[in-house]
Amino acid sequence: MTATHGPVVIRRRLGWALKQLRVRRHKQLSEIAKILEISPSKLSRIETGQVEPKFRDVRDLLDIYDASETDRRRLLEWADGAKSRGWWQPLGPASFGVDLDMLISLETEARAKRMYCIPVAGLLQTEDYARQLITQAYSEKEPAEIDRMVEIRMGRQHVIDLRRSDAPPLELHVLMDEVALYRCSDPEVMRNQAAELIRRADQDNVCLQVVPFSAGWTNATSTFSIFDPRDPDLDWPVVNVEGTGSDSFVDGPQSLAGYESVWEELLGVALTPDASRVLIEAALNR
Repeated sequence: MTATHGPVVIRRRLGWALKQLRVRRHKQLSEIAKILEISPSKLSRIETGQVEPKFRDVRDLLDIYDASETDRRRLLEWADGAKSRGWWQPLGPASFGVDLDMLISLETEARAKRMYCIPVAGLLQTEDYARQLITQAYSEKEPAEIDRMVEIRMGRQHVIDLRRSDAPPLELHVLMDEVALYRCSDPEVMRNQAAELIRRADQDNVCLQVVPFSAGWTNATSTFSIFDPRDPDLDWPVVNVEGTGSDSFVDGPQSLAGYESVWEELLGVALTPDASRVLIEAALNR
């Protein structure tokens, strides 16, 4: 599997760029919608990246805004990327309460992902660990659905592969709660998972630290990830918060600042990478 494009992130990027072109020309939303013969609400959803715009509509908007050749070439390229299907979409069951389109698009298009996790992070899981976790979390699902979810989780790991060719490998910084080294019903699965953590931590683009039991309580109440964009002029940071039964994504300045504060707090109590390795090796030998 290859990561190539994250269509949801590209769609948001395209919508923001189209809005900037409209604002710079002092045009009202309703005025442009009337010219394009669509509703103002649809144009608003295009500008906020909530819907996939038709290639023709993007081309017509660029004509209306008298876009430069540089902007035209770049935005039409994004319009093409926004409508391409992600590799995971034919596999992805929609009934797991996870917005896979958004999550995998962010992992594909981001420069870095900073994550606090209570189980082992999905990008670092072995197939056996992932299968056990998903099966227990979604015990009511059919085996075929579980198989598809496991396949998607394994495919997501392409983004941290040092041999990744479609873009620079994702820089992954994980702060893992120590409980992750204990919460597994099969000791052999956990041993293999601990060995995989050690292997992955040796990669230049992966930093793994454990938040030990001795750190006490922190302000982190659930698994969350902060995605940092490759180009801050095109995209913006987004936080993914994992909840029971559903995920949420936030990108408002106040929410981002709150999670940045929690991240700094966790960094302050986490073990160093070397000390974390010693703890993981102990789990491997347990």
